[in-house]
Amino acid sequence: MSETTNQIPLPGQQPQTQPNPDAEFLKERNWMDVDVTGLLLDFAEPYHPPRWTLSHNGTPFANRGELHIVTGKSGHGKTAFMSQVMATLLCGKFGGMVYEGEPPEMPKVLYIDTEQGKDDTIAIKNRVCTLAGLPYDQPCERFAVARLRDTVTAAERWQQILKLAYVIRPAVMFIDGLLDIVEDYNEQKECTPIIRELMIMATHYNMSTWCVLHENPTTEKMVGSLGSIAQRKVTEVFAVRKHKNEKGKDKKPNRPDIYFSVEQLKARGKDVEDWDFEILSVEGWGRPQEIIDNPTPPPAQNFDKDETRLKETVKCLLEFMSPPNSEYFTNIIKELKKRMRCGETKAKQYFTAANDAGAFHNPINGRYTLDTSQCDAILNDLPFAPQQNEQ
Repeated sequence: MSETTNQIPLPGQQPQTQPNPDAEFLKERNWMDVDVTGLLLDFAEPYHPPRWTLSHNGTPFANRGELHIVTGKSGHGKTAFMSQVMATLLCGKFGGMVYEGEPPEMPKVLYIDTEQGKDDTIAIKNRVCTLAGLPYDQPCERFAVARLRDTVTAAERWQQILKLAYVIRPAVMFIDGLLDIVEDYNEQKECTPIIRELMIMATHYNMSTWCVLHENPTTEKMVGSLGSIAQRKVTEVFAVRKHKNEKGKDKKPNRPDIYFSVEQLKARGKDVEDWDFEILSVEGWGRPQEIIDNPTPPPAQNFDKDETRLKETVKCLLEFMSPPNSEYFTNIIKELKKRMRCGETKAKQYFTAANDAGAFHNPINGRYTLDTSQCDAILNDLPFAPQQNEQ
């Protein structure tokens, strides 16, 4: 009998069924009962641009529904920086920051302190109200402050944060700090769900969520697995640094003895330029104040004609890269930011102007080397670099 005939079932017999390898594969991994309804993107759904909450000198940042991190060493001004952010949200403008919401809508702000003593939290509340021009001894419908320091466990603090977000329904929420809602910041299985839950909550309430997360004492990396996960997942990271403007040749004449800098380390939107602020010792709780340089740098389109700034750039490059050392573009920009006290955008403008003036040789393997003869010509107002046989 043929093979085909052999497969025909006899009367009264059930047909033989072949095993389904796909079903077995799914069953082993417990996928069979998973609901995937609503996961596929509807191509007819329109695109909604980011809804920014803030801008600094015209550059928007901190969009609604996303998670943002403020990092830095202990005592380096993280809470003072956030006080300025909260004041901007409450009054519409502070320093170079502007609230980007559409009037007459003004956001409701929730600040959650997990680590400070009661008097310190009161001082933060008073500082924010003072900066925003609000009375600090009267309730404010748009500004709520909560203390979680006395809560015993991290799990309880997290439950309290969920309840506060539900009750207050803020447009912007601040958690100061993130370490206190986990028991072990090096335990990845504990930290990963917290970051995911924060992102889900921010999306659910369409809420801009700011979290403070400390850096390691000896490095500029955020602490533990919690910091590594947050660095990858969040939309923006701002670092706040404390600087001592000590006496001597490196003392900056336009900066106080102690000042603080704000740097955007990560951005999925537009890059915000760095800025500095100082804290005035007034009112018992201090008043942060942005440092605005005067005169302002020339516009970008006229920079290549500004011989003074071009010479300053070349001098910085000679100090940094002489004798002729080759450096990658990113390292040069980082050094120009520090030496020229500017943001990344202007540092790139300075580099471009110097490069157009012939200060660099053509890059080799992505590394730039200074043309020291041409640099000397720029500094001495010569039309071209002197040849070796010329006096």
